[in-house]
Amino acid sequence: MSSQVTHPIQLPKKALKEVKGRKLRPMPLLDEGLVLAACDRAGVKRDNAYKMWRKLIQGGVKSVDDIKELPKALKKLVAEDFALTTSTVVKAQHSADGATTKMLVKLQDGKLVESVIMRYGMVAFNNSFPQNTQHKKDVEEGAGGGDGDGIPDDVSDTSSVTSSKGGGKEKGAFRSNPRATLCLSSQVGCSMGCTFCATGTMGLTAHLTAGEILEQLYHANQITKIRNVVFMGMGEPLDNYTAVLASIRGMTCVRRFSLGYEQISVSTVGVAPRIKQLADDAPKVNLALSLHAPNQTLRTEIVPSSKAWHIDKIMEALDYFNGKQQEHSRKVKNTLVEYVLIANVNDSEEVAHQLGKLLEGRTVLLNVIPYNPTAVPYDYKPPEQEVVDMFNTIVRSYGVRTIQRQELGQDIDGACGQLVVKNGGNGEVGETMGAPIPPRGAGGGCGDTDLEDITGTSKSKPGTSKSKAGGVAGTVTIKGRRRRVVGAGSAAVAAAAARAKGGNDDDDDNDDEDDDADADADGDDAVDATSVTGVKGGSAAAAAPATAAAASPATATATKAAAGGGATVDTVLVLGSLVALGLAFLMYRILPKLLQ
Repeated sequence: MSSQVTHPIQLPKKALKEVKGRKLRPMPLLDEGLVLAACDRAGVKRDNAYKMWRKLIQGGVKSVDDIKELPKALKKLVAEDFALTTSTVVKAQHSADGATTKMLVKLQDGKLVESVIMRYGMVAFNNSFPQNTQHKKDVEEGAGGGDGDGIPDDVSDTSSVTSSKGGGKEKGAFRSNPRATLCLSSQVGCSMGCTFCATGTMGLTAHLTAGEILEQLYHANQITKIRNVVFMGMGEPLDNYTAVLASIRGMTCVRRFSLGYEQISVSTVGVAPRIKQLADDAPKVNLALSLHAPNQTLRTEIVPSSKAWHIDKIMEALDYFNGKQQEHSRKVKNTLVEYVLIANVNDSEEVAHQLGKLLEGRTVLLNVIPYNPTAVPYDYKPPEQEVVDMFNTIVRSYGVRTIQRQELGQDIDGACGQLVVKNGGNGEVGETMGAPIPPRGAGGGCGDTDLEDITGTSKSKPGTSKSKAGGVAGTVTIKGRRRRVVGAGSAAVAAAAARAKGGNDDDDDNDDEDDDADADADGDDAVDATSVTGVKGGSAAAAAPATAAAASPATATATKAAAGGGATVDTVLVLGSLVALGLAFLMYRILPKLLQ
């Protein structure tokens, strides 16, 4: 069995080095590049590092010393140079409705960043969904059948919908399926300087390492199990590209956090070259583009950094990303386009028509965000709801899907645009934006309807299938019984185990991960999936048949046994016993005659 760990996202060479200008001691143990470089220097096999991470992240082990199978050399270098977490959560604020938790994270050099946990399914939203989601609502209430609207299937409850049917409005109460999403930071501060965003007032203080980004996810998992991650906290993710890409690699590795690519979303103000690079390096992740204006002149006023990347180049990069994403997905996916609507700045009818023409024909979903006052040196004001409705209606007339954002965590300054730390991130604990900032914010931050609800995927593209033939065997414990999936490939085993743990959304997300991660001989990988269901409402065991249906009759039999709770296995055992008894009877009657 090979010890080489493979992954669709290759580890950038720069990831083997520390962030320029920051000498961290101890170094983050969750940072793959730094740990593997140390292993190479010490002559330690890299596979031992992945075994260590698996125990620490998935097994709940708190100390490397408690992992008996690790070599002494690895334990020694960890003790000398690394720490499981180099950062600490010094403050956690919880919103009154319990749906949001904002973490103030202190890095080892004293710098501060903020992350926000958003729990969906706890509160009802009053969002404005497009007409096709109203149709889905009608279907669920018995008015019709089918969907395929480009909105994820897990938007299964009623929504507050603005429908163009008859020009009227139909109101409902949207409640998302239960899950937790982490909005994390990639930088201390931000250099983009968006005029509506409080984080932009900080300036850029430092880039985070991949390990420090992953530590935010590790900390959040200690509070609640995280299913989705969005890079919408402090900083421009594509401005810290190497570390962000390496952290995505860690999130999707089945031996570490084991998230699916579709569970990760990267937001950018429009760093055009990096958007194309992300399309090549990680085409399965979701992309969110902070646009905020349909032409270069207006956009330059709102987003100063757009002087570096013309809007035409940004839209070209967006089209490139969409094309690459569709190549790697069996479903049509929508890219989120974020648009902060500011009164008398970018909310006119003329601008709405320009935006509709710009997005027409593109596979996007426009997320309209009415501006709310925050700590920026501009006299911005939110538009009236009538203006918001007018803006949505005009853009929709071009066939563009739109949705109006509903915030989460405003009362703890954890909503969109409210993530900021005083003194450029070098302040003392408590110097967050709490008291000085009004209770709502907009743009460039966390807190709203989850991307899982609004960008998502539509029906499968014609000619595609979930089935995959494979080549390895693995075991999964389902409904308290241990099952072996043979010949289904590592994807089937990884997907079944990940679903049982409430992890991977997409059975195909981690196809290229190392096979031995899912079929360890020591049996440590078995997952108790009793009473656990998949993200789409199916059983955890259903993951295996979804990927193995076309493999072979033997594969189908073994897989069906795993999904059926043992019924097929019991039938095979009974039939086998009957055949054996029949053969024994024939031998008893015929053998004496032959011997004569």
